[in-house]
Amino acid sequence: MSRIVVILIILSILIIPIGYADEADVLPFSKGETLTYEVKLKKLNVGKSVLTFHGIETLGYKELYHITFSTRITALTDVEELYAEKETFLPVEVHRTIKKFGTFTTRVIEKYDQEAFRVDIKQKTKFRKKEFSIEKDRPIHNAILLSYFCRTRESFSKKETFNITIPAIDFKVMFAGEEIIETPLGKFNAY
Repeated sequence: MSRIVVILIILSILIIPIGYADEADVLPFSKGETLTYEVKLKKLNVGKSVLTFHGIETLGYKELYHITFSTRITALTDVEELYAEKETFLPVEVHRTIKKFGTFTTRVIEKYDQEAFRVDIKQKTKFRKKEFSIEKDRPIHNAILLSYFCRTRESFSKKETFNITIPAIDFKVMFAGEEIIETPLGKFNAY
């Protein structure tokens, strides 16, 4: 199952509570928040993904938000350590470890330069190294960090659209409306 499929699954079930962020410094989630997603192929449960917000950590000389995203499915483990700007949830660095059954572990480091709209990527396995850069014409988001970016928005306007750029693709997101969802913890208003 490709990473894009997992990301689409996450974005399709993204819950963004309404009414948070009344104060500029208050986040609508707390340190230690963990969201667990079932990864399904058609109706078959093939694994799970766990998204965890660790709060503020120091990377180099900067205080950043630290988030982990781990996916475990049949024959694949993918763990990402994401470090994001506190004000925008734009990525600064992503450290990724991918282990596919029967292959060597792949380690990926992504370093973002948001002023130059550039990400430098280093991939390394036991026998191979690859380095390349991707440049865009606007700040570069990370698909996993988008859920936090959206949840820190105070509100959305009906039919509002905004452009999102991730390293592989540019796309538009539109606010479609509000609904009430039912979870094991109760009913919630959600965008």
